[in-house]
Amino acid sequence: MNKMIKGLLVTVLAVSAAQVYATNTNRTFLMPRPTGVDLPMEYTTFESLIGRKAEDKFGGNFQVTGFYKDSNNAKELAKLFLINNKSTIALTQIVTSNNLPTTAVDVDLRYLIHDTEANTYVETAAVGANLSLKPEIDSYGVRFDYHQDLDKILKGLYLKANLPVACVETNPKINVTNTTGFAPVYANGDSVLTTVTSYFNGSYSNTTEAGFEQIALTKGLISGKHNETGVADIDIALGYKFLNKHNYYASLALAITIPTGNNAKGVYMFEPIVGNGQHFGLGGDLDAQARVWGDCEHNLKINLFMKYRYLFESHEHRTLQINGRPFSQYFLLGVSGQIPATPAANILTQNVDVTPGSQFDGILGLAYNNGGFAFDLGYNLYFRESEKVHYKGGFDTTKYNVMSKNWQQTAVFDATNTAVNDVDQVLNGVTVAPLTVANLSLTAPATPSQFTNGIYSGLGYYFKEWETPLMLGLSGKYEFASNNASIEQWTIAGKIGIGF
Repeated sequence: MNKMIKGLLVTVLAVSAAQVYATNTNRTFLMPRPTGVDLPMEYTTFESLIGRKAEDKFGGNFQVTGFYKDSNNAKELAKLFLINNKSTIALTQIVTSNNLPTTAVDVDLRYLIHDTEANTYVETAAVGANLSLKPEIDSYGVRFDYHQDLDKILKGLYLKANLPVACVETNPKINVTNTTGFAPVYANGDSVLTTVTSYFNGSYSNTTEAGFEQIALTKGLISGKHNETGVADIDIALGYKFLNKHNYYASLALAITIPTGNNAKGVYMFEPIVGNGQHFGLGGDLDAQARVWGDCEHNLKINLFMKYRYLFESHEHRTLQINGRPFSQYFLLGVSGQIPATPAANILTQNVDVTPGSQFDGILGLAYNNGGFAFDLGYNLYFRESEKVHYKGGFDTTKYNVMSKNWQQTAVFDATNTAVNDVDQVLNGVTVAPLTVANLSLTAPATPSQFTNGIYSGLGYYFKEWETPLMLGLSGKYEFASNNASIEQWTIAGKIGIGF
């Protein structure tokens, strides 16, 4: 048993060492690690209560854990949602005789805001703004864990379940500032900062200036704090101890995850998700422990706990992009038969099939016990594979096209009219013909693979001499991200439990 645990430890460390930090960019969605997938929070101190000898008891063990999690890698998350691996991007509108920007920019502002000066595109001075993000996510709540010994049915059989209730809050922390050397207002006097900020929070529209009409952004909004509260999935496992010796044990369990949280709606760029996004999970658990020193009262143990789930396909609303056009979910599209331009996200937020695939959570740690005191210290590994996103269909391939950044719309739009479409599309491999399904990117709305390494500790006391044993505990964890699609965060938790 000890050789097996040592081998697994070497494997875990080798996998961790092989990870190189990866930066992802130009994504429209992020599915963070589900709040309830947290083995350190579940097992610290509670393992001591579960492992008690209670032949004359019912065999039930119940704990309630209050927790708080807070993210700590805002700059890296910003690069995920923005483009060119930047946490601040330049949006500029500089018109020259050849209609091209005079300086390097990340996004031409004219793709987002049609010039607010009626009847002409000629500005008295170049205008521009810097857009920066500092995305944060935190969650807090209470989780309930139950472990039932079923020895009366079959020796070694057990049932366990957990149910977290959480509030998840996200905040992109958008900040729009003037670009040095650029005019802070359009030629008609409108503030660039106000206009750009209002565009992203969905409050900007132009219905009065002929030729420059555009409707408000309604999907993929970048604005303020948003939260969601609910049951963050129910996990149930039926297990059997196939090894149960005096100094060690090992068990396997068949497990399911029942989705109870919310799924993506596409209204906000960084939307709060409680649970795993409404995906049913099937998998198994491995629980193993070996006492490497001491006796029943004073000892040192090695704990190895693993959870694997395969998360199946489900429907979600995600915001797609146009292939080869970074940040194009915020470009303005012309819609055949209407005059106002429409933000692309309003149209490209579609119903898609998402398959998260494999998810793994594992801990390897030491547990020191002295009388009723318990101290835990260990390593937590989390992995989730890249999502696969499939389009369900229904996109009208005759109706939409990127509106030319210089077009003054005086008549209803015609997606087949090359004079009103964006000629820069040709430079990016997209024809000026109406957008088709083949032009839509399914990479942008998919969360990349996630890998984190965590260090956790716990301190608790177990009143094992009581008729109904009571357990109290505190725990903490810091989680390091191996790429910017993962949340680097810290967690604190306090718990109370009973055995009966």
